[in-house]
This record gives sequence, structure tokens and C-alpha cells, in this order.
Amino acid sequence: MHTEQRHEANGTSPAETARLLSSVLLPTVARGAIVRRPMGEALATATGTDHRIVSHLRALRERHGEDPLPLKYAGRRIALVLSAEDVRTLLQGTPDPFSPGGAEKRGALSQFQPHGVLISDQDERTRRRKANEEALVPSRAIHPDASAIAGHADEEARALVAALRNAGTRGGVLDWSRFSESFDALTRRVVFGGFAVGDRETTEMLRTLRARANWSYLFPNSDGLRKRFLERVRENVDRAEPDSLAARLGSPGSAERPEDQVAHWLFAFDAAAIATYRALALLTSSAPAAEAARAEGLDEDGTDLPLLRATLRESVRLWPTTLVVIRESTRQTRWRDTTIDSATSFLVLSAFFHRDSSRLSYADSFEPDIWTDGRADNEPGVLPFSYGPAGCPGRELVPLTVSLFLRSLLRGGAPHRVDDAPPLRSPGMPASLNHFDLRFSYANTSV
Repeated sequence: MHTEQRHEANGTSPAETARLLSSVLLPTVARGAIVRRPMGEALATATGTDHRIVSHLRALRERHGEDPLPLKYAGRRIALVLSAEDVRTLLQGTPDPFSPGGAEKRGALSQFQPHGVLISDQDERTRRRKANEEALVPSRAIHPDASAIAGHADEEARALVAALRNAGTRGGVLDWSRFSESFDALTRRVVFGGFAVGDRETTEMLRTLRARANWSYLFPNSDGLRKRFLERVRENVDRAEPDSLAARLGSPGSAERPEDQVAHWLFAFDAAAIATYRALALLTSSAPAAEAARAEGLDEDGTDLPLLRATLRESVRLWPTTLVVIRESTRQTRWRDTTIDSATSFLVLSAFFHRDSSRLSYADSFEPDIWTDGRADNEPGVLPFSYGPAGCPGRELVPLTVSLFLRSLLRGGAPHRVDDAPPLRSPGMPASLNHFDLRFSYANTSV
């Protein structure tokens, strides 16, 4: 009885819950958890959703304290995480007592990777996690296949810049559509090998399935499309070239289901494309850190580009691509003054912790040095690639790939912002940056 009273006392009032739903949670869902919706992203930017998340959750923390804040919504048990230290507890306590699965995540990811590592049972998850780590090598900043990745990045960047220079009346403007098409091609090269550069059908099937996944378990699975997609991925895994990521996995018939693991990589690289495009915007700013990163790209010929890797991480910190990190409790848990029931979904809203100026002196600045001097690693609320036992196994591979692509884009010529938004300034980085609206010019470049 005492626990129930404490639980209710620390929960939100009906009015607070309604405000949270209308101004924070529903706009976040509208943006698209699995694939971004242009209208949702535009609305979130126009209405200041990201800024409101920070201010609203800070007010809730001041009012209710730092314990996870229980909510009741549509029959689901939810707890809103308000403390950076509690983020550490959740991520380090995965998979027991905090599962990386959960009903919402299973409903979404089963649309295109029913045997993916995040939604696998514990025994299968352990094996599949090991297979992912052997392929993606999260323990090394420079992947064993870095030279091959650099070659792919250079080819795609050169082709993109050349197309922009020869664009005629379109004026060589780089928009999201052109950029994402190029990055998708790079992804297929890195994952499967050069033969897959033209395999747009795989990417389009996945995008269709991900659009369905935005609705999680509310939308029925398209079994036929999912089957065709996974079969096509299996075929590409069978043909994978020696220096590709897929070649580092087991055979398609193994218990680790390589096609499902690769499906997740393809999905995750789409978020990397968004972060890369925003990183390009950071590199066009006049901040000293941007100048140093540009210089690294122009001057360094190897595969180790720490400032450009840090630029990608700053892009994800400033404008998270994973809007909400979810862990579901497998048993009752105790949090200082609150006991929370089993099967509760704990929500970590990334923007709140990444932009919490009450804790982070660099909250609204572009400061890649935090990734090279250890400050970011020591901050439990900063989680661009998550961490702990279920942290992203591509946390080193993605920044490496992106840094090599950005270097080649910079060497193609100096990109300039040509959209209508004001230039990025540090400090004072905007709370939102709609990647669909970014435009760059390469009109005067030379290859």
C-alpha cells in the first residue's frame, strides 16, 4: 500500500499527462520513429518541439524530482526518465532487468527484421549480438575494411559532386533527395560490395516496410513484401564481396539469420544519412571547430579522421536521429523514492539530455572536442549511439564511414548553404534542424 501511494504521488496529474502527450510525445511520434515523415519533421521544427521537450522535462524534473515519472497512456505503463544517472542505470542494466525489446519496438522492427538482434529472445540475442560485433567491430575506431570503405566513399562523393557540377539549369544544388540517393548507394557498397550500387529496389522495399513500421503493432505485417525483401537481402549476402560487411557474417542459413541483421544495418544507415547531411551543414559554419574539421578533411590522407568522426557525433548529439530510447523492465524496479512495476516502458528523450544546459556547458554549441577529450564519454545522458550491452555495434563504423565520405565531399569543393535558414552559429545552435529543407551549392567546384 505504501508503494502504491508513493507511486501515485510521484506520477503526473491528468492535466500534466495531457500536456505531455499533446506537446511532447505525440509530436515526437508524428515525426516517425523508423522513417522520418517530411510533414512531421517540418511541423516539429516550426512549432519548436525539440526546444519544448527540453524546457518541459526540465520543469517536470524541478516539480517532481529525478525519479522516473510514471504515466498511464492507452493501457500502457510508461515512465519518463528525468535523470542522466538513471539513463546509465537503464543502459547498463540491459537486458536484465531492462530489455531492449518491448511491445512497441517488437511491433515496429518485426515489419522488416523479425529475427533482428534487438527483438530476439535472450539466448538468440547473445549469439546474434556476437555476430553483429564480429562484422561491425565496435571495439576499433578504424574498421579492418577501412581502406575498402574509403574507396567506396570516394567514388560516391566524386560521382555526386560531378553530377552537381553538370546539373545545368538546376544550378548544382544539393538537396536531401540527391544526397540520400548517393548515401544509399554508398551504404549498399559498404554492406554488400560494389555490385549492389544500383540495387535501388532493395532500398525502396525497405523504405516501404519502414513506413509501415512507424505504426508499430498498430499496422499489420506485410508478410509478402517482407518475405521478398529478406530473400533479396539473402541473395546479396550470398554474393557479398570479400571486403564488405555482409561477408563478415555467417551463412544465410545459420541461426543468426544474417539477412535480418543486415536489414537492421540498412535501416540504421538511413539515420546515418540524416546525421551526415546535418554534419555537412555544421561544416559550412564559421565556427573555429568547423574550420579545423574542414582542414583535417583537406589535409589528411589516411583513414583516421578524428575531427570529422567527432563532427558526425556532434550532429547526432545536437539533433538526435533516435528520438526516444526505450527499455522495458522485466521485473519491479526501485528508484530512490519510487518503486515501478514490471513491464513498464522507460522513455529516454534524447533531446532533453543532449541539450540540458543545466548540466552541459556545451549543450547548444558545436564542440567536437568533447568526443576527443573524454567529456562526452563521462556524461551518461549523452548517447548518440547508445551504450552498454545493447549499445549500437556500429558506433565506430558509422562515424568512420561518414568521416571518409565527408572528406571526399570537402575535397570536391567548398559546399555553401543556399536554403533560406540563417547560418549555424556556435554557441546558439538551433534546437531543430530539418534535414529535408537543407540545400547546398557546389556550383563552382572542381574535381
